[in-house]
Amino acid sequence: MRRPYFLIPAFLLALMPGPSRAEQQSLDRTAPPHFEAFPVSPWPPDWLYPFRATPIRPERIVYRLKGSVRQVAKVDPVLSKACRRGAFVQRLNWIFRVQSADDRPYGIGWGSGVNLHDPEKRSTLDKVYLFDRQDTGLCAVWVAPLETLRRYLDPSPAR
Repeated sequence: MRRPYFLIPAFLLALMPGPSRAEQQSLDRTAPPHFEAFPVSPWPPDWLYPFRATPIRPERIVYRLKGSVRQVAKVDPVLSKACRRGAFVQRLNWIFRVQSADDRPYGIGWGSGVNLHDPEKRSTLDKVYLFDRQDTGLCAVWVAPLETLRRYLDPSPAR
């Protein structure tokens, strides 16, 4: 029967065979990849693809204006500030568009809630909201009555 170490006197423990002091103090080195590891990789992952702009398709143009947007709509400063904060924006950017005579594109959101993210409930049913430079600090929201824009409705059929 072997006796446990705590019952063996200390002077006998020194005489017992075991690892030498030099072996006890040596530390095992960690593998080299351990030193190179970061919590996050500094290189971008390979699956990120380059940005491609959303193609402008003619079937997405809803209104064709004969002049400038200034003739049919006015800028609302309160809604423009909300647009810059992201509290009054289009649900899908450029899914519907207005084509003006100067070929400046404007995104559309209707007061009924079609393509409009409005958590603060600022929209009204009889208005159309035109978005200029959404997702920037220069976002401007143009407000036009729905009846005024009906005569500019694009007659081309949807594809």
